[in-house]
Amino acid sequence: MELRHLRYFVAVAEELSFRRAAERLHLAQPPLSSQIKGLEGELGVRLFDRSTRSVKLTGAGRVFLDEARAVLMTAERAQQNVRQAHHGLIGPLRIGVLAPTATPRLARILSAYRQKFPGVYFSLSELTSTEQLHRLRDDQLDVGLLRPPISYPELDSAFVEESPMILAAPAGHRLMKIRRIAWSDFHDETMVMIHPTLQHGYYDKFLELCAKAGATPVLGQYANDVHSKMWLISAGFGIAPTTKTIAEVKRPGLVFRDLPPGLPLVQTLLVWKRSNNSPVLRNFLECFASLPQ
Repeated sequence: MELRHLRYFVAVAEELSFRRAAERLHLAQPPLSSQIKGLEGELGVRLFDRSTRSVKLTGAGRVFLDEARAVLMTAERAQQNVRQAHHGLIGPLRIGVLAPTATPRLARILSAYRQKFPGVYFSLSELTSTEQLHRLRDDQLDVGLLRPPISYPELDSAFVEESPMILAAPAGHRLMKIRRIAWSDFHDETMVMIHPTLQHGYYDKFLELCAKAGATPVLGQYANDVHSKMWLISAGFGIAPTTKTIAEVKRPGLVFRDLPPGLPLVQTLLVWKRSNNSPVLRNFLECFASLPQ
């Protein structure tokens, strides 16, 4: 049984006339009659009661009509979905997000894309930059918002935005009382940092400037993500440099100060695997490129 047999049957059932059904299908009547007889033979039941004056559905024919219509509707929907998926109009977009990159800029990017492609749904995962790089390479993500460096040749990237680094400390910390913090003030200060297996070079320049000033901060606690890091700082476990966008989220017991000069701005990059040929990803990158900075 093929879909065309169902279409032939539905046409005859709706017209209750082989002649009108043949005209509707742009077929000759004898081949249409032959196809319906073959369908009845395959099913082992009569679908129509025929006479010289009329064509009527049998009880089995009425049941089969509902089923045939449902199958044809499902097939049509499948064809439409396949065409839409081919053009990137439906389907998932798997996005990795580093917590500090969840800024108004990201919200504008996602909103603009959603307006153009409402059939696409976002699958967002909050991940460190290192985790995103691994998942992008393993085709487990379509695109990531993360920090440089991007050291894998199969990955491509585009600049999103940049933000200065600032100091996060628990309320009442001694450094908050200094009028102008210097790099030497960090000597023997207890630090809370993201575990080195989960970040790649974020603290390097900070520690380098401390060392040049003769200061050696002390590691007090590792955290596995930014939210845990901020909570540990607010609880008094230490201090840490962080991105200014983090300060926009108010947390009890947590205060922020400008750091001494010398640190580069922290970049956010949009990263994807060059060989990923997903139409959904292609449309997302085109939408991103069309947005003003």
